[in-house]
Amino acid sequence: MDKISFGKIGELIAEKFLIANNYKILQKNVHFREGELDIVAFEIIKQEIVFVEVKTRSSDLFGEPQEAVTYEKKMKTLKAAIRFLNIAREIRFKSWRIDVIAVKLTKEKRFLGIKHFKNIFDG
Repeated sequence: MDKISFGKIGELIAEKFLIANNYKILQKNVHFREGELDIVAFEIIKQEIVFVEVKTRSSDLFGEPQEAVTYEKKMKTLKAAIRFLNIAREIRFKSWRIDVIAVKLTKEKRFLGIKHFKNIFDG
């Protein structure tokens, strides 16, 4: 299975996880010159817009999935999030943040686990 298809499975799992945890999915795979946003969600309880970077892995050979979110990737996501906020003025929210969801699958695409890292720019 190619990396793109494998990543799409991880994004679908992350989307279902978010919905089950009181998030509404606003958009998926939003592309800007500044970067891509895998999932744009709204956390209903906190009234927050959440920009989610999803990382999917089948092996720890190169580290945990969340470790693949480099400084450069964080900056691209931040710039894309700001761009989104500048054009999506009709959405009412109290605050916003950037999260990472790490999904682990077997090479055969069996689900192994998921971890949600909230507000990756917070201390």
